[in-house]
Amino acid sequence: MTQTLKICAKYAELELGNDQPGNDKTENPIPVLETDQGCIFSTNAIARYLAGIRRDVGLAGQNLLEAGTVDSWVEYSVHQLEVPLMTWVLDVTGEQKCGDAVVKMAKADTDKALSVLNNHLLHCTYMVGHRMTLADVRITCALNAAFKALPKDFCQACPNILRWYNLCTAQPQVAAVLGAAAPSGGGKKGTEAKPKAEAKAKADAKPKAEAKKGGDKKKEEAKPKAEAKKGGDKKKGDKKEEKKEEEKPVDAAEEYKKKLKKVLKEGGKRGVEIEGAGDMGGLRFFSTSVDEPQGDLDLLVKCVEAMNAEAIPGEEERKGCSGHMGKMVFSAGTEQLAVCAYVPAVEQPNLSCEEWLKATLANFQGKVVSADKTYCTGTVQANGDKGIFPLKIREPMILEANNFLRKKGLFPDNDSDDDDEMVFGDDDFPS
Repeated sequence: MTQTLKICAKYAELELGNDQPGNDKTENPIPVLETDQGCIFSTNAIARYLAGIRRDVGLAGQNLLEAGTVDSWVEYSVHQLEVPLMTWVLDVTGEQKCGDAVVKMAKADTDKALSVLNNHLLHCTYMVGHRMTLADVRITCALNAAFKALPKDFCQACPNILRWYNLCTAQPQVAAVLGAAAPSGGGKKGTEAKPKAEAKAKADAKPKAEAKKGGDKKKEEAKPKAEAKKGGDKKKGDKKEEKKEEEKPVDAAEEYKKKLKKVLKEGGKRGVEIEGAGDMGGLRFFSTSVDEPQGDLDLLVKCVEAMNAEAIPGEEERKGCSGHMGKMVFSAGTEQLAVCAYVPAVEQPNLSCEEWLKATLANFQGKVVSADKTYCTGTVQANGDKGIFPLKIREPMILEANNFLRKKGLFPDNDSDDDDEMVFGDDDFPS
């Protein structure tokens, strides 16, 4: 079994068996997954099947567009990244010597592929959407094999990939399969630059020392210039002070207005996605995360309200539209993870909003900030000493929120016989 399949199985909370443990040199090395309904073969097909089992986890994407984008990046990884990268790795490990010309070409193609990924991740937390997907799993596994075999600095020119890789390997499901998956940093540029800076300082100091030896005559000649320079510096200083006085202070209200606009835009868009997920799977509740509030609880509430807003007739783009669905929404900041739970009036006889939030926060040392029948909010404070990091605990808390719903019979159960509830098929996620 490949690491990709094992990680997907962890997310689906399944145990994969192996009828031939320890025998990797069979006549037919293609993996085959046996299910009650039949067999699926090849790594990519099995991975897609496993990724689609748990729609609440979202490995296959949150909607049709994300599903297509996930498939696109998986194909990119297979053909553009893994082929040259594994050629390089196999040559370094000695498993398959490829020749200097082939290795040189493989290195160049690997650099190109990594450059594309690094540019994409400049503005993205994950490869697709706002949570781990099959694309992240596939590329992480490919890089993990490379980091074990290649020089540690082979990816140092791609800081966005390193940041993303550290985030992915910190997920419990990934760590359970890959174990301690280095690397972590972006090189030692500051340390390397120090000798150059010292050399430059010495070079700059040398002419000054020679100029000193010029005698008192030169000093006297230089004195008026020095005084003039001081006068000039004083004028410059006065101008700078005047300029500072002229600069207008940052308008906090205007900044908040801009931030709120982004929050509402994300909320309106996410609301339509949640509505679509509910229509596809008959879901009444949904758990997800958003980025723009950045851990601000008040902004998160505004974002959820935008998700619940009714569609305005005649608008070119639909927004919100998911007020009929209960939801728990998470937003990670540097200081805390903000959580907002929402239960519509029609579902309140079936679920207590406060009880749902308390159960979700309980295992992560969170606290309830406000509570009523419809909206409840809470936070989990970051604590490095206890290993509590907002980004790291966000996905496990989403799973915890959904598990609570399962116990209440309000969310599809893993053991359900209804395939339409549990599995994303080809009709749901076309390639």
